[in-house]
Amino acid sequence: MTVSMREPVKFDKPPVVEVACGVAFQLPKPLKTAHVGLYWSLVSSEFPRCDDAEPVAHTVELPGESDSTDPSIQFQTVALPPLRRAWLINQEGTHLLQIQEDRFLFNWKRVTGSPAYPSYEQVISDFDVQWNRFRRFLVDQDLGEPTLTQFELSYFNFVEDGFHGLFKDHVRERSDSRFLPDPEACTFKEVYTLPDSAGRLHILAGTARNRATGKKGVRLEITARGMLPDTAHSDYRKWFDTAHEWITHGFADMTDAKFHSIWERTS
Repeated sequence: MTVSMREPVKFDKPPVVEVACGVAFQLPKPLKTAHVGLYWSLVSSEFPRCDDAEPVAHTVELPGESDSTDPSIQFQTVALPPLRRAWLINQEGTHLLQIQEDRFLFNWKRVTGSPAYPSYEQVISDFDVQWNRFRRFLVDQDLGEPTLTQFELSYFNFVEDGFHGLFKDHVRERSDSRFLPDPEACTFKEVYTLPDSAGRLHILAGTARNRATGKKGVRLEITARGMLPDTAHSDYRKWFDTAHEWITHGFADMTDAKFHSIWERTS
C-alpha cells in the first residue's frame, strides 16, 4: 500500500462519540456458544458485563464498479444456526468487545463523565491487544488459525446542530421563495474507493437525537471496509492506518471550516 505524505488531521475537541475497529475471519472449525462463554470467563475481570445482539451480516467489498447502489455483497454460509453477537463490556461502558462466529470488533465509546476520545493510536493499540488475545484463544481451543477476510474501521460523530452549513457539498438553498420548509429529517450516503483496491469508504449522515441530552443534531458515520491481498496478521496495521487517514481527511474535507474552529482543529 502506498505510504502517504499527508499531514495528519487533528482536533482537540472532535465530535466523535464512538470508534469501532475489527476484523472478519473464517475458521477451520465452527465457533460455538460454549467457546464464547469460555472466552468471557477468561476476560470477565476486564469486561464484567455481557449482553447479546443480533449477528451482523458479513459484508464484503468487491473490487471494481457495481450496478447496485451499494457496491458490496453480503453472504453467510454456515453449517450451524448463526450465533448471536456477544457484547462484552467494561464496567465504565467505554470499551466493548463484539464477538460472533465470523467477526471480532473492539469499540471505544464516549459515555457521560468519561475522558475525551483517547486518539486513534490508543484505540488501534487496544484493538491489537484484544484481537491477538482472542486469536490465541481460538488456536488454543483447537479451532484453528483464523483466516482474515476483511478489516473495518468506523467513526461515529454527533454534531448538535442541523445540516445548515455543516457539509460543503450539501447546502440547502433557503430563499423566501421556497415552498418547502426546512426538512424534519434528512439522510444521505456517499461511497468512495480506497487507493490500491484496498476497499471503500462509506459516509452516512442523517438527523438524529442525542439520547443523553435530548438535543437534535446530525449523526455522521464514516466507515472504511476492505483489505489488501495476502495481508498477514503482522502487517494489517498498514490497512488501518490508511483507513484512518481517509476517514479523518474525508471528515475534514466534507465539513465546513467554521465547525473546525468549534472542534479546535490543530492540524
